[in-house]
Order: sequence, then C-alpha cells, then structure tokens
Amino acid sequence: MESRALPPGWPRHFAAQIDQYLSGQSRRANSEARFRTILAAVLQEWADVGFLRANISAIAERARVSTATLYRLFPSRETLNLEALAFGHVILMQAMETRPRHPNLLRNLVHMVNHYTEILCERHFRQFSLGQTFMVRQDADQREEASRIAFSGHRALHGLWIDEVRRLIDEGFLRDGDVDHMMFRLIGPIEARALHWYQAGRGYYQPSKSWLHEGVDVVEGFFAVYGTRKYKIFRDTYSWDWNNLAAVSASFRDPPVRIAGGIQRWDSLPHIGQLEQALAQKAVPQDFIVFVFRELKAMSSRTNNRLDPTNRRNRILAAAIHENFERGFENLSIAGIARRAGVSTATLYRVFGDDRSLYDEAHMLGLSFFCAWVAQDSPQVNPIARMADYLIRPLLTYMDPRSLRLGSIQFGLIARTEEGEVLPTSPLLIRYIYGFWDRRFARLRAENFLSEPTSWKMIMDVFGPVQSMSWGLKSNSGQTWLPSTSWYEVCWRVAEDFFQLYGTPHFHACLQKHGWNKELPGFNS
Repeated sequence: MESRALPPGWPRHFAAQIDQYLSGQSRRANSEARFRTILAAVLQEWADVGFLRANISAIAERARVSTATLYRLFPSRETLNLEALAFGHVILMQAMETRPRHPNLLRNLVHMVNHYTEILCERHFRQFSLGQTFMVRQDADQREEASRIAFSGHRALHGLWIDEVRRLIDEGFLRDGDVDHMMFRLIGPIEARALHWYQAGRGYYQPSKSWLHEGVDVVEGFFAVYGTRKYKIFRDTYSWDWNNLAAVSASFRDPPVRIAGGIQRWDSLPHIGQLEQALAQKAVPQDFIVFVFRELKAMSSRTNNRLDPTNRRNRILAAAIHENFERGFENLSIAGIARRAGVSTATLYRVFGDDRSLYDEAHMLGLSFFCAWVAQDSPQVNPIARMADYLIRPLLTYMDPRSLRLGSIQFGLIARTEEGEVLPTSPLLIRYIYGFWDRRFARLRAENFLSEPTSWKMIMDVFGPVQSMSWGLKSNSGQTWLPSTSWYEVCWRVAEDFFQLYGTPHFHACLQKHGWNKELPGFNS
C-alpha cells in the first residue's frame, strides 16, 4: 500500500493518524476511504486487545460497517491482517515524514530522534509491532508475505535515517563511513530503550531524567563518535550546549508508567547456576540450541521415585519448551504438554495451578538457558576483541531462526498481558542483564580502561546497535540484515565506538602502544 500526500495539519503520530482515519472526516462514501477505515479499525483493535485477541465483529463495529461488507473487501482473516500490516507501515512513514524540523542540523537530528521515540512509545505502535512478530512467524503462507511487507517497511524507515546521515556527511558535520553502521549506531540505543525493552517483557523503560534527555544523550554520543572538526568548531563557536538543547527542545510526552505489584515470585532465574556450571564443566556444544536440548534431555529423564515433585515439575517444564519450539506459542496445547511429560492433565494442573503459571515458569527457564549461554566469559586480553566476543555470542544466538522459535513464548505472554504490565520474569532478567554487564565493565575499570560506573546508558550504547541490526530486525521482519563485511567485524566496530565514548586516556595510550585496533583481521578469520 502506497503512502499519499498528506493535507496540512495531518497528525504527526501513529495513534493520532489511526484516530483520523476512524473519524467522520475520513469516512467518506467511497471504497478507498472505507478500505482505509477498516484497516485503521484493525490497528485500533490490536492496540486495545492485542493481535491474538482481535475480533472480526469488533473490527467491523469500530469501522461502522457490517461483517458482510468487511468480508466482501477482505475475503479472509489472513488477507485482512496482511493489509493492516502494510497499512501500519504506511502510517509509520507518514508519521516520520510529518516530524518537526529545524534549520539547525543538530537540532533537526534531535527532533527526528525524539519524534521517533514518541512513536515507539505509543501503545498503538507497540501492539502493531507485536502483531507483526506473530505474523512473520506463522507456519502458513502468510509468513512469507508478512515478512516481505515488514522488511520492505523497515527498509523504507531505515532509508529516512540513512538520508539524514548522508546529509550531515555532505554538510561536513560527520565523517564519511559505513552509513548502515552509522544508522544503527544512532537508532539502536533508542530502540533498545523504547521498543526492545518492552518487547522483552520488561514493561516500560524508565528514563533517568526524561525521554527528551535520553534522545539528546544518544545524539551527543553519535557526534562524539562520528563528529568532524567542522562539527567541533561549530559546537564551540555557537556554544551548542547539549544539556541546554534538551531543556529548550519541543515538549516531549513521556508515556505513563505502570508498575505491576507482587511480581517478584522468585529470587533468581530457575536452574541458572546449574546451567552455568554445565557449560563450565562439560564440553561446550557447537551452538545454543544443541546446548538447550542437551540439558532438556537430562531434565526429562525420570527418576526411580515416581512421586519426586521436583523431577515431575522439571519434566513438565521441559515438555512445555519442547512443545513451544515445535508448535509455536499460539498452537500450544496443555494436553500435548502433559502427554510429552508423561503425566495426566490433572497432575499438570496440580503442579502448576493454571496455564499462565506453567507458561511463566517455562518462559523463565528459557531465559535461564539463554542467559547462561551468552554469559560465557571471553579470555581475550585485547579489550576490543573481548567486547566483540561479548556481543557476537548473543547476536549469533538471536539470528538463529531456531532461537526465535524457542522464544516465541515470550511474545505470546506479552500479547496476552495488559499494556505496560510487567512479566513476572522482568525483575530477574533486568537484574541478570545488569549484573552481566557490570561484571564486564568492572574488569575494564580494574584495568583502568573505563572510569565511569556501570549504567543503563552504557549498556544501551554498546548493545543497542547490535540488538537493532540483529534480533530487533529479525524478530520484527522475519528477515536478516546482512552486513557488507562479517558479523564479527560489525561487533568489533561497535566495541571501538564504545571505547571512543567511554575509554580512559590509559586505554587510548595502550591502544596506540599495542595496536589493538589493528588486530581485527586475525580475530575475524
């Protein structure tokens, strides 16, 4: 579906455009308007109840048409969903194209980043994005077409950012380089905060000051890595104060924050110590999935004591992960899980109480597998190579389609929660991720290569770009962005960017002395 010329005063945000299409102003008696109104009703239904709960009758009522009219225009549910997906990408591009602009190129980039952040924070866009992740994972023919639509939409969006980066290069404010890498360096830290944090079931990311300050920090860091001598001269000559820029920029709508109560039911991720020990003491498998199923096989083994509650619980959890991997969350069956675990459904419900309790704990166990796998340390002395090792392992794990199938339970649980509700896994996962990076940064501080204390800003700066170009794009479009070099070189360059932002004078002195930045070919091979 193509974008169209927008009239003056057209809404700038994703949700407001949906409202506009659903309003009386857009409901003219012609087929094109009716077509768009129905698609807007689909997006509104996804926003209110989620993709998995969307109801055809409710969609028709929102669009003020009969179900007969709806089915005359859209012969099947699959056709309707695919058209709504394409329409959502049209709306996203329209929202970005109507963003506030400024003649000062730095302020213009800040406006663009903050406008994008506003869109990512909207409930309508988040639920649209979750619906998209389900559509690109379907086993039916719909998956291929959904993936094509989603990838085309992402490519158009990335084109806007690349055009802006090239404009700044042409004006002499940014040094020339790989514009794809520069684009992900710019948008990755924002997507990590505003979208991927939510898609990982952690609720809303809470900025330390405001979203506006977060956006300004990201742009400042971007120029710290890529800014030219001309940029520095203009910054100093015109006293461009980044903190002041955040204060005087256009007002920004921070999203409401909902904090779920009573969610910390566990002290730590289940079996995490046991899984870390298995990786340390046994032969390390060739990849993540081999590791998962090796350990699941052990968990599925029966003990001589048929009444052992721990063994029975583990067998059920292992069966749930197996079934989710083979069938997908939307096709999970409690009877199938019980049958695979060798228990009755009555026994299963005595152990877990209800479906949600089982799915929550199975999701937690899946996170334990992932966290144990990516938490393996690196022996590298070269800190750039060491940081690249920390990044390449989760990246390759994310990019494996089997890993996405294993993790489909996460998106299913998020789709069934209320907007902004935090999954029970969230506090433990946040604590584990922060602890993982804190240990890595502490080692670098002990070596005098870093001086700043660990913060989420540092974590987003190093991991955000990698997340956007790998897991974020793969899970949201079903397709893979391919770098012009290698994935390891991508991670190496992200690590170099990180040390350019946070490296101490001692680090830079050692960099020159030992030539660490020249060692990439040896590691890349």
